[in-house]
Amino acid sequence: IISFTVKGMRSHDVAMILDEMGGLLLRSGMHCAHPFFRERGLEGSTRASLYLYNTEEECQRFVDTVAEMVELFVR
Repeated sequence: IISFTVKGMRSHDVAMILDEMGGLLLRSGMHCAHPFFRERGLEGSTRASLYLYNTEEECQRFVDTVAEMVELFVR
């Protein structure tokens, strides 16, 4: 499981953009850990859940798409 935030972007927006750009299905929000996020002043995170059934190509697509999104949207 990889949970991450992108500075200046809401987790829901990150998940939607990555879905549109790369067909990635990610979860976003507080993931049933509201106290954890609230204590840190975070609105949530985006989470990718990879497992044995994911191929190396799918993992690389995730990495490449996140990098492309950051390059396009984060200044």
